[in-house]
Amino acid sequence: MSPGKAPTPRVIFIRHGQTEWSKSGQYTSITDLDLTPFGVTQMKNTGKHLIGSGPFQLIKPESLTHVFTSPRLRAKHTVKLLLENLTEEQRSQIPVVEENDLREWEYGDYEGLLTSQILKLRQERGLDTELPEGETWNIWRDGCENGEVHSEVSDRLDTVIAGIKEIHKKSIESNTASDIIVVGHGHILRCFAARWVGKDINVNPQFMLDAGGVGVLSYQHHNINEPALFLAGAFVVPVEEQGERL
Repeated sequence: MSPGKAPTPRVIFIRHGQTEWSKSGQYTSITDLDLTPFGVTQMKNTGKHLIGSGPFQLIKPESLTHVFTSPRLRAKHTVKLLLENLTEEQRSQIPVVEENDLREWEYGDYEGLLTSQILKLRQERGLDTELPEGETWNIWRDGCENGEVHSEVSDRLDTVIAGIKEIHKKSIESNTASDIIVVGHGHILRCFAARWVGKDINVNPQFMLDAGGVGVLSYQHHNINEPALFLAGAFVVPVEEQGERL
């Protein structure tokens, strides 16, 4: 990277901390659960180690230009805990925006159920009878009864991504740093990462993200038209020299 060139903009996406239903494996969309005590401790520690001016912290407060969060309580509480160690002045400089399009995939009739219960329910309703032998319900392909299908989820996430890329485009043009935190949920953030790199979500993108998990998205070649998944991006080792960014 040439001297004086600002870092390539990034999205740091974070799944909310543990809830009782993320712990049990129940599908949670509109049910407005708060974090468990473990989830609170989890996200306090994540914020402390993720954001700050030290050499090992991924996000520098002065580079954090926006936070976008799902409107659900578990996500908003996570944001509060992530920013807890910043000064009041630092927090005042970071806009936190509730973005309804970052809400979890709407599960409809499957809200609060385990996968095994969903499969049993669909069997009782006579669904999936034409699937090939050995195949079962797949949220990516089949969606949720009285909930959302993949195309609806994809459309709303594409709107969010377009807005973020516009912020990042201005950042590149003005040669300023711009890290953006996105806080959401298990399915929606896996979809978000897939759509960032142009993958369809009618099939499982084969990404995993535990409660409290952190991932990084950015751009190859400092180019807004080359969005990419930043492998190992949440782990930073300070070095004497920095090579050209990929």
